[in-house]
Amino acid sequence: MKNTGGNVEIIAQAENEALEEFIRRLIGMFNITSYNEEKINNKSYTEFKIIHSTNDSEIPFITPDLATCPNCEKELKDENNRRYKHPFISCINCGARYTIINSLPYDRENITMSVFPLCNECQKEYTTPQNIRCHAQTIACNDCGPATSITINEAVQTLKSGEILAIKDIGGYHLSCLCETECATKLREIKGRETKPFAVMFKDIDEIAEYCEISDKERELLLSPARPIVLLKAKKEFPVGVCDNSDFIGAFLPCNPIQILILDCISPLIMTSANLSGEPIIIDDEEIKKFGVKILSHNREILTPLDDSVVQINAGEVQFIRRARGYVPLAIDVRITAKSNILALGGDLKSSFAIMHGNYVYPSQYFGDLEDAKCFEAYKSNIDRFCKLHSFTPEKTVCDMHPLYYSSTAMQTSGKYQHHLAHAYSVIAEHKLKGDVLSFVFDGTGYGTDGAIWGGEVFFNQKRVEHLEYTKMLASDEVSKNADLCLACYDGSNPLIKSAIEHNINTVNSSSMGRLFDAVAAVLDICHYNTYEGECAIALERTARKAGTAFELTPTLSPKAIIEEIKNANATNEEIALGFHHMLARLILNISKKHNAKQVTLSGGCFNNRILTERTFELLKQNNIKVYINNKVPSGDQGICLGQAYLTALDEQEEG
Repeated sequence: MKNTGGNVEIIAQAENEALEEFIRRLIGMFNITSYNEEKINNKSYTEFKIIHSTNDSEIPFITPDLATCPNCEKELKDENNRRYKHPFISCINCGARYTIINSLPYDRENITMSVFPLCNECQKEYTTPQNIRCHAQTIACNDCGPATSITINEAVQTLKSGEILAIKDIGGYHLSCLCETECATKLREIKGRETKPFAVMFKDIDEIAEYCEISDKERELLLSPARPIVLLKAKKEFPVGVCDNSDFIGAFLPCNPIQILILDCISPLIMTSANLSGEPIIIDDEEIKKFGVKILSHNREILTPLDDSVVQINAGEVQFIRRARGYVPLAIDVRITAKSNILALGGDLKSSFAIMHGNYVYPSQYFGDLEDAKCFEAYKSNIDRFCKLHSFTPEKTVCDMHPLYYSSTAMQTSGKYQHHLAHAYSVIAEHKLKGDVLSFVFDGTGYGTDGAIWGGEVFFNQKRVEHLEYTKMLASDEVSKNADLCLACYDGSNPLIKSAIEHNINTVNSSSMGRLFDAVAAVLDICHYNTYEGECAIALERTARKAGTAFELTPTLSPKAIIEEIKNANATNEEIALGFHHMLARLILNISKKHNAKQVTLSGGCFNNRILTERTFELLKQNNIKVYINNKVPSGDQGICLGQAYLTALDEQEEG
């Protein structure tokens, strides 16, 4: 067996049946992207050997960080085990990977564990083939491994006293506190976070079940080695300030020994990334001190910052809200082959980038919005790091066509793709779709080929065939935050805004579906301001869930007609809110029938909305139309880098 730089070469000798069983077990145990078999004749092997690693893989596959496995967790809690309460316990099946790699091959001398020499006992385990820590590069124990700055008991007592604790774990610092109003309020002040719900960490799946409804798919996600935050339907309320009025709780389980040890003593806890709102997660031991809270740090260096991944089950499908820890840097097989090495820079909001080599696309982690200087610097530095780790030299670099995007300035580019077309093709790439595809892309903003702000788009393959009717809107960032301002652009209810629009003073044409959601929330007096992205739309969906029946609205691409019909509707706000969602689903069905669509894709942030997506799936399937959403990258802007890379490879094929 040999590590060739992210790939593993295994030479095995056995009867055919035994070899087939061996392969089946390997695939079942590990996240194997692909494998090749080759028969070797006239050789005989009598012993097990691990051959010294090389770095001769063309493009290496790097393993993501993996949650503590059941075996290690059992040892962690066993008083008779020598790794009892060791905060860095791991084996070949779990532990830090991507966040601590300095270079490949993935050997101890190339990761941040290299500064911790193995004790005799660990060295023995490391070289014993039958041991679960044989060649486990993160192997350590209480005698030779990293150490925490304070004890777990001190950390627990800090939390029990109602204080906020900064915890350094695999991908960066978290800020944690009790799920109490006073603690949550204090934490919001520290982070500059007004109303957005906090994620909550629970000690085990049974405790999550006390607070949330859990389906089989959601349970599988929660217990997976990735340990993402999963948005679950709440059945028990937390105190004010924790999740506010949200119908969903961002629930997750401990993913590393430090978290396990703390949560075993005190649970549940608010657990949120340590950063000021909009900034990257903190990995620097000095920078965390600015929060003025108690710190549980450790002396293992983090090389790559990594947030928690966030997922939900929508219309029975896995849907990413944020793709990071546990999944990055796994590759996505898109089945078409790029002729050159492609770097896709994504966009500015919910930014990420991707590299493509052959038929594989490797999307990066989430970085946040690039208008923040720290996010932009993290984004640029990680492009270099990502490429270096993958031994990748870009031959083509592509970006969004927005002329003012920071992402477009990160590197010299050779091509540009329209924002919403990249959204559409991110789904096509994931699902390896062939033939004609009708794509619906609903979101807040994206620069169009005509200079307008798009966001309610329909594509037949690569041709824009329908869109939400243009509305003149003020060319101001405030429009995306102030729902009342947005509404006035549709209905002319504000004389000053009406005059500005009539005289084309600082206006832009917009087909944004996101702004229509905001306006509907405002006209129904449900929510008037987005303190975080999508707040008005989330409030509108929450109101719709309370309805017993839906008020029937006329399917139309005219936002002004929709607003006018809502104003004149004789129904409750709940019924109208539900009716609005159902109307959009019927509109999608009508357009799909108009274009005789057999395959439909849904992408863009608006399709994170469960009512809209579930109803659309239901109607399209009833009419024998296949429907797809993003499953491996987010439907929001973090996913467009995949579409950009795929479109570039398609263009290469057409060029011959």
